[in-house]
Amino acid sequence: MTALTPGQTPALSVTGLRKNFGANDVLRGIDLAAHDGDVISIIGASGSGKSTLLRCIPMLEIPGSGTVSVGADSLSPKGGRLTRAEEARARRMRGHLGFVFQNFNLWPHRTVLQNVIEAPLFVQGRSRAEATDEAMALLEKVGLTDKRDAWPAHLSGGQQQRVAIARALAQHPRAILFDEPTSALDPELVGEVLKVIRALADEGRTMLIVTHEMGFAREVSSRVVFLHHGQIEEDGTPAEVFGAPKSDRARAFLSSHFDRNR
Repeated sequence: MTALTPGQTPALSVTGLRKNFGANDVLRGIDLAAHDGDVISIIGASGSGKSTLLRCIPMLEIPGSGTVSVGADSLSPKGGRLTRAEEARARRMRGHLGFVFQNFNLWPHRTVLQNVIEAPLFVQGRSRAEATDEAMALLEKVGLTDKRDAWPAHLSGGQQQRVAIARALAQHPRAILFDEPTSALDPELVGEVLKVIRALADEGRTMLIVTHEMGFAREVSSRVVFLHHGQIEEDGTPAEVFGAPKSDRARAFLSSHFDRNR
């Protein structure tokens, strides 16, 4: 974990976060903080609340209760709703976060370059020349400068996800949230996306990654969080969580995963 000076504000944090869908309690009091440079992998079985947790941070899902903070801004929604003032604050907080979705979510009617410059131009108000120059540098970072004028439908899934990563980086985010970034990809395309995320970790980017790629999580994370039924059961270094998990359910989950992949 990144060394901190006393009193340093986390890049993002959630406290007492709860979320239900009808009678289903999906998140049951989550406390989690990511500091600058942290790479936190969030693991757990399907239905454990991983994606819901990630979507509550930028208020794509509104928590029932609890507090979400991004830098100096905080929100404590009540009853799964935001007031008009809270909506404005949520938009401001969202502007400090990059989000990479499971299914890419690129604009199909915009080229690769247009997708990457969209937020810098129309949300952040930067000049087209500045946004384009930076977008080309980001496309070079993810290995796609030759696809600048391509339509998303003409790209492979791995290429689309790399464009989505470049788009997230173009916002100059305080942290990037990855929701199962490889789960929609054919197996042969997974490696090209993980290579880009690994390079971002090496740069010291702050990232929360919901993933089922256990070997990758073990390799790149500064911390690993194991969720079970909407609660954190393990939170530690990769050596602690993968090497000596304290929770019986974490041991069973990891044993099952590694047995399947032998």
